[in-house]
Amino acid sequence: MLMRTNAGRCGRNVIGALAIVLAMTTATLADTVGGVVKLPHDRVLASGISVASLTASRYVHEVRGVATVLDPQPLIALSARLVAARESQSAATQQASAAAAEAKRSRHLYQQGENASLRDVQTAAAAAAAALAQQVAARSAYTAERSSARVSWGRALAALAESGPDALADYADGRAALLAVAMPVDSGQLSTAAIQVQLPDGSHASATLLGPSPRADAVLPGPTYFYRCKDVSLRSGWRLAASVPLQAAERNGVTVPAAAVLWYAGQPWVYVQTAVDSFQRHPLALDARQASGWFQASGFQVGDRVVVRGAELLLSQELLPPPGTKAPAGDGDDG
Repeated sequence: MLMRTNAGRCGRNVIGALAIVLAMTTATLADTVGGVVKLPHDRVLASGISVASLTASRYVHEVRGVATVLDPQPLIALSARLVAARESQSAATQQASAAAAEAKRSRHLYQQGENASLRDVQTAAAAAAAALAQQVAARSAYTAERSSARVSWGRALAALAESGPDALADYADGRAALLAVAMPVDSGQLSTAAIQVQLPDGSHASATLLGPSPRADAVLPGPTYFYRCKDVSLRSGWRLAASVPLQAAERNGVTVPAAAVLWYAGQPWVYVQTAVDSFQRHPLALDARQASGWFQASGFQVGDRVVVRGAELLLSQELLPPPGTKAPAGDGDDG
């Protein structure tokens, strides 16, 4: 029993000595005090730690909308009907004008006793009345078509469709996609004409505003807008997430790259290089996360150098026990 006790104590002494040596060795590589990590410059280079300078940026509040890729064929067909109705109205107007002029001429000739009979006058008057009726019918049909277009597509797209098929050629040929973007209730006014749409592969495409939509979305009952997107990979029927900037007070600050963010204890952090061999861990605000990174209105300055690669190594060095820490207690082998 005595031999076992001595052996156990000897083993603990060896472990304690190794822990002291390891702590002394670590102290030459990293000195961590209050969230500050110090590494020799050669260790920084060897570890592959890299930094990036923060630049000035502005933050605009965004909401998440739902973008539905629409089939453009109904709009293209509407354009053809609008053009046909407009041409019919124009032709009927010209015909009515000509018939009215002929009726006036016949009546004048008859009144002057020239080569025009009463029957000619009556025939011309009847033709003018029929032409006028055609004009009224054509105008009514055109007005009804325009009203239907505005009810279904809104003023902006109705006007675009009325310009003729050439105005919709990009949609017909697949060079652009038509989107209906629905937003949450009480989203506020749009800030800019451009939004970002997230594609199924995780990439983003830009879309530009065409105008308000009279349609309602089944999921998001807020306002809906039509957008044009030049990405040819979009397919009709897709429902995609959209980032829509709103008219809110813009804030000035910096954007921390997403690659620099490190999660620890349920909080996002970033390491800022304060010297060649020194790095300070800073918390990030949670309320302004964007696709490009984390906007920060305070706590950071333009030109701050943040670690974009190697932050995990710095955290592990920071969490090492400080030099001089006592060796862990024994496991009770000495009974």
